[in-house]
Amino acid sequence: MHPGRRWRAEGAPAEDSVRPHVLWLPPADVIDYFREVREVLAPYEDLVAPVADEDMHWTIQGAFSHDYADERVGPRQLKDAADSLRTELADQDAFTLDIGPVALSRSAVLARVWSHDAPSNPPLHLNLRARAGLSNAGLVLPKATEAYFPHMSAAYGKVDTHYLSQMDRADSLASALLRHARHHVTVRVTSVWLVMETQHPDRHTYTFERVQELPLGC
Repeated sequence: MHPGRRWRAEGAPAEDSVRPHVLWLPPADVIDYFREVREVLAPYEDLVAPVADEDMHWTIQGAFSHDYADERVGPRQLKDAADSLRTELADQDAFTLDIGPVALSRSAVLARVWSHDAPSNPPLHLNLRARAGLSNAGLVLPKATEAYFPHMSAAYGKVDTHYLSQMDRADSLASALLRHARHHVTVRVTSVWLVMETQHPDRHTYTFERVQELPLGC
């Protein structure tokens, strides 16, 4: 995991590797989809670390480990965040997604998350509602990017594949994904989870502890 992407600064307490997030957690048919993808990834685990079934997620929005009062986020802040998110999500209808196909990026193997049939872009609206809910509860958010890019990670990179010594292997992996992971899966999104997520740079992965499930709509 590239140093620029690490949450915890060198010498900082281990708790800085833990941050509140709003995630969508996939059902069994999506887990099965990514198990098929892992079969394609298996010969390339020198390059990438596949995400375990229990760690699969779509990140809706994350926040920093300290709130606006510079207090570390704990049970009180999480309760406030859950209440605020519940209010924001009451007007967000459930919607259908397409997940896939899968492709290699510089730092991960990604499956794009697409709106299945709604021209109004519900994944973006869900992101905006999650940002509002977390911010209204006093949590500090990373600056919004110009374009929200919904995706799920099938694997995280172990090495920088732009090095000349890795380019042939990376090209081979990209080609394997193009041949064998071009399908997609369709799924209904009816709820999200508030979690505490931990970044593990040494293991090239993220894990999370579930705090509260939050339904979409009234």
